[in-house]
Order: sequence, then structure tokens, then C-alpha cells
Amino acid sequence: MDIGDDIGGLIVRLDDSLEGTEIPIEFADDPERDIHTGVWRRSVGNESVVVAVYPELREGAYRLHPGSAHDGAQFQITGGEVLELDLRRSVD
Repeated sequence: MDIGDDIGGLIVRLDDSLEGTEIPIEFADDPERDIHTGVWRRSVGNESVVVAVYPELREGAYRLHPGSAHDGAQFQITGGEVLELDLRRSVD
């Protein structure tokens, strides 16, 4: 990820059933500006998990796009940091 200054990143762990879909997010202050990425299985540490990766997000408040699998979840991106969210319904 290319992060630093006012740019951060986001990794969202999701249920296996969401692999191959897209999860949009939006700026809390500007819902017309949305960002989406594919949901794929990736290696994270020693695990193989289904994740959505947003590598370059401007610092600020975001939420998962209304109508998405986790409608309305809110989070804050901080420049120079990678936020990890675990939105899995169950963890093996």
C-alpha cells in the first residue's frame, strides 16, 4: 500500500460467501463520491482470508455504501495507517 501524510489504507475481512463481489464505500461527508474494490481471497499473515483492500484512501470518515452487505458500517481512516475491519459473521 502507498500510504503516508494524509493517505491511509483499509483491509476488510469478509465472509467467504462474498468472494468475487464488490464492496463500495463512500465518504461520510460526500455520499456521491464512492469507491469500490473487488473482494478476493488473499494471504494475510498466516491466514488465507476473503478481503476487500482499499490501498489509498484520503484521511477522513467513511461508511460502507447503503445496500452493500454491511450497509452503513462507519469507520475513520487516518493518514499513514492501515485500518483492519473484521466484518465476518463467523470466524472458524
